[in-house]
Amino acid sequence: MFFKKYIFGRAAVYYVEAPVEGHDNKTVIGLAVYPNSAKVEPQKLCPDSLVQVAFAGDEALIDYTLGVTMRNRSSTLLRLVGQKRKGNTVTTELTDGQGNFYTHVLDFAPETGVFTTHVRYTNRSDAVRTLEMLSSFSLSGITSLAGGGRNTMGLSLTRMTSAWSRECRLKTETFSALGFDMSWARYGVKCERFGQIGSMPNRGYYPFAAVGDKKYCLGVQIEAPYSWQIELYEEKESCALSGGLGDYEFAHWRKEILPGESFESGKAFFTVQKNLNAVCNALVHEQDRTLRVPASEETMPVMYNEYCATWGNPTEDLMLRMMDALKPFPEIKYFVIDSGWYKPEDRGWCNAIGDWDINRTIFPDLTVIAENAKSMGMKAGIWYEFEVAGRDSATFYKEDMLLHRDGALLTSKNRRFLDLRTDEAETFLQKKLLKQLRDSGFEYIKIDYNDNIGMGCDSEDGAALGEGGRQVTEESLAWLTKLKEGIPELVIENCSSGGSRIEPRRMQMVSMCSFSDAHECPEIPLVAANVSRVIPARQSQIWAVLRKGEADSRTIYSLCAAMMGRICLSGDILKLTKDKTELIQNGLAFYEKIKPIVRFGDILTVDSTVEYYRDPKGRQVYIKAHGDEKLVIVHFLDDESEVKLNIKGEALLACFTDLQFEAGEKLVIHGEKFHAGAWLLKREK
Repeated sequence: MFFKKYIFGRAAVYYVEAPVEGHDNKTVIGLAVYPNSAKVEPQKLCPDSLVQVAFAGDEALIDYTLGVTMRNRSSTLLRLVGQKRKGNTVTTELTDGQGNFYTHVLDFAPETGVFTTHVRYTNRSDAVRTLEMLSSFSLSGITSLAGGGRNTMGLSLTRMTSAWSRECRLKTETFSALGFDMSWARYGVKCERFGQIGSMPNRGYYPFAAVGDKKYCLGVQIEAPYSWQIELYEEKESCALSGGLGDYEFAHWRKEILPGESFESGKAFFTVQKNLNAVCNALVHEQDRTLRVPASEETMPVMYNEYCATWGNPTEDLMLRMMDALKPFPEIKYFVIDSGWYKPEDRGWCNAIGDWDINRTIFPDLTVIAENAKSMGMKAGIWYEFEVAGRDSATFYKEDMLLHRDGALLTSKNRRFLDLRTDEAETFLQKKLLKQLRDSGFEYIKIDYNDNIGMGCDSEDGAALGEGGRQVTEESLAWLTKLKEGIPELVIENCSSGGSRIEPRRMQMVSMCSFSDAHECPEIPLVAANVSRVIPARQSQIWAVLRKGEADSRTIYSLCAAMMGRICLSGDILKLTKDKTELIQNGLAFYEKIKPIVRFGDILTVDSTVEYYRDPKGRQVYIKAHGDEKLVIVHFLDDESEVKLNIKGEALLACFTDLQFEAGEKLVIHGEKFHAGAWLLKREK
């Protein structure tokens, strides 16, 4: 029986061959990971296959699984061809002996403690094979260390629910609450399969899961630009966690693989740490480690987006006056025109998307905006939603360049979707997107996307709907590359009804994202803290909307929330008083001091007592540390009396707040409703 154990940092990885219960002489090779300090008995791990794959016509190996999961089908009965470790990479080759070959690659990043894995399938048979599932990862043999490693009692599953303006909220459930208690006779599979169907991957759930107990936490996130799924699967004494592209049962995906062809899964990222915060920090640091962005992004400049000032009604004169009003704030390096620059004279901006004709009445010459911004040391940006067409555009009726499903135009209320696979769409976007952007001199693009194609679309080759949707998504991602190649050092913002397309693969191809469409609501700090768990802070663009006549406390509240990531100012920049200007200057000066913590730090605490975001009562304490320095951000959403934090041995370097507080061995902050503050501390030597 094959067995290998490898040590990577603080993790131990086990490759274990194990019999398939109820099937004589049939075995699988599984993959398990634990802290290397854990006492693990490999023969008791009960793993299933590290390659979870299914083809049309496969048999189920396990009772009670049909209709519940496509895991553990007959195609997972694989034998080892070979395995080698080179440095921090383990490559495992497997086959079923019938012409189906798999390469499983596991990479370890010692800088972050994160593993990256993917699977490549190659059809070396003489027949067409129809894939119906190929997971990016599968980890099995998971048990509770707190329970002695004998079963799953004591484990919990943590997910992140997501909806519009409610992105990435933690949801933790015990295995018993999920119904994952093992039956008295050890019969019956339990599977929790969750994910998202369509082209807005951070909707319903973010592609993340963590399983753990009081002694350790195993966390994973997956590349998920299109339909995705993660499965928690329990059979007998241990459980498994797997996921990747949504399968045929869940997301209507299947794909024919011709003889000699290959298909590769997306990447999955996982780590084993002492707790959930450590898992999230490691996964975020791994994303940040591999991120490559324009040089202008390295200093995390502040930006101004005019949307919450004009609400889709920008004009050249207004934009020039706004840029002039930004002179007191040298930290602002990006000025972004949002929606409405293209709107016809007789229609609104929302449903006129799709033609991208510059309205020459309100913008006689867009190059004026870019040139003026450049003269002030800023990059000018502009908004597009280039993958869709609104009902009030001519493009909405150009059937040859739009997506269809079952022969009918794919329509969601007032939007249709470009078929990015077509020559017509390619020619159109080369002219109206890339050339127009380049000719106007813009160096920043905000790419929005405000609806979902669902299970998929038709394809000329008759592929399954899910495969059609995957193909279109690949073309969407390819356009990010075309834009960067066409305009070197272009800054790209990923927006989709706020944060609905936050996921690792797309985020690796952009500079930053809109964290949410939470523009001015009191729950902004709650959403900002949640999103900070899954993407690098330097990529999380958070609204701080300024209003004429607002209390200083509201300005501070907004700026402190945005300090969890990238500050994006908006609102009444033309109506600021001298005192308000000075307050914002003080806030931005404080932000410059804390940027190293924001960018490189670890989250120590996200302690929120708020239950209902739309009727928020309670407070949130957010603490992040880097080296000897610590950032504390506190938001009060009602009149809770005070927050006390132990800061013995730490000195207060600076703060930005209008709250009353005392700093000694404890930091005591006296709360007021909708007030906030940020404190910079340093450990004394």
